[in-house]
Amino acid sequence: MKNSTLRQVVIIDDDDDICRMLTVILSRSFGKVEYALTLEAGRKLLSGTSPDVVFLDNNLPDGQGITLIQTIKNRRPDTVVILITAMDNSREAALKSGADIFLEKPLTYDSILNALKKITTQTGHENIV
Repeated sequence: MKNSTLRQVVIIDDDDDICRMLTVILSRSFGKVEYALTLEAGRKLLSGTSPDVVFLDNNLPDGQGITLIQTIKNRRPDTVVILITAMDNSREAALKSGADIFLEKPLTYDSILNALKKITTQTGHENIV
């Protein structure tokens, strides 16, 4: 990804307000932002896309987002996976499963910007933020 442009982000979270907030913030840095409100809808969305970044909630109504991390990484290893959750006790498991960044809810504008800065560092893109 170092020589390419970051084009797409996918958000999988059951909170529509969080999805909309992230969409507004992330649309400034990415060409396309899409979101899904369930794990199953997220799987379907991911099957038709190759996102550069996935914001993934862990506690979804139909399962744990952490179970999707390895699928994402197997399809496209350079996709940055950001696990977001209100349960800090899943941090270690998330990172062991392949999450690149862990964000604890409630999300703040600063925490989102800090995650974007980490993406910049990891991918070599300097114009994300």
